Amino acid sequence: MNIQSSYCDLIALDHKKARSLRILFVHQGLQSFVQKDLEILRSAYEVREVWFRGLRSVHAIWSATQWADVTFSWFGKLHAFFAVLFSKLLGKKAVVVAGGDDVVYLPKLKYGLFCYWWKKWCPLFVFKYADLVLPVSRYNEQETIKNAKVDHQKIRILYHGFDSNDFQNLSSIGTERVAITVGGVDWERVQRKGYERFVRSAKYLLDVQFILIGKWHDDAIDYLRNIASENVVFTGQVSDEELMRWLSLAKVYVQVSLHEAFGCSLAEAMLCECIPVVSRTAAIPEVVGDTGFYVDDVTPQNLASKIKYAMTLPDDYGKKARQRIIEEFPLYRRRQQILEAMKAMSAQDTEASS
Repeated sequence: MNIQSSYCDLIALDHKKARSLRILFVHQGLQSFVQKDLEILRSAYEVREVWFRGLRSVHAIWSATQWADVTFSWFGKLHAFFAVLFSKLLGKKAVVVAGGDDVVYLPKLKYGLFCYWWKKWCPLFVFKYADLVLPVSRYNEQETIKNAKVDHQKIRILYHGFDSNDFQNLSSIGTERVAITVGGVDWERVQRKGYERFVRSAKYLLDVQFILIGKWHDDAIDYLRNIASENVVFTGQVSDEELMRWLSLAKVYVQVSLHEAFGCSLAEAMLCECIPVVSRTAAIPEVVGDTGFYVDDVTPQNLASKIKYAMTLPDDYGKKARQRIIEEFPLYRRRQQILEAMKAMSAQDTEASS
């Protein structure tokens, strides 16, 4: 890991010597993966940050775009619309990361901006006029091309990256008969994330503790409690330290979502040596590979059966899951690819100016 860090530091220095780009970083909230990219860019370039909080932030984006060489937006939503629009008006470059409901069309769940005619205009504009689009998985790339009509020539897949030192199995007593899933709880996610099936499967495995960790956003939590057996625990929002303790204790991590652009919580659980029991949908197979167990027909009974089987496996299966994330999705690789993308933007800007 030290070698990787030193290598990345050299890349950053090389970028500084080549040309110190000025980057405007626009976002709607500093989720951990957004924070990582902000830190990566700040390590190599001069960066100004605008946290979009509605129309009152538009003037800040306009002013900062005049200063910047490149705008970098996370998700193709309203904040990115202004960043891309102002970039085009001022002759600047615009980079947008696609990684959520900004490129999704799931009409049965009414999930994704492309389900609504009064919302889809925004990502259509953003991704049409962005100079570089960075989807977070191959599946996410396909959605971006199909729904947002993005020219594949300006797409570069950029998987999420993780520092394995931040996620480790801390348990000194071995894993327990615990199955976990992580995510915010609201009515939309009850179906899309598979929470209802997770909770209902618990009654078939009463000797296993089922844990749903995540902030409660509406009264969907009351519904889940009403259908839950006694072996289901709802923790609500927890600290990073407490989450790590739960993941270290658990034998199995469950992700039976109907849609995931990537699945960061899944990858973090795998780094904590949880055995994945997952649906074969969206980008989940890209993350899990052959290190987990797939539930093709996600009924509570079938899910319980897979969890029961995973509970019988030796801890080596969890170690294999951890190794996959270390090898396939290291943070240093994302860092390298982001800086390379910015270097390409700088080169295009230099050519246009000469």
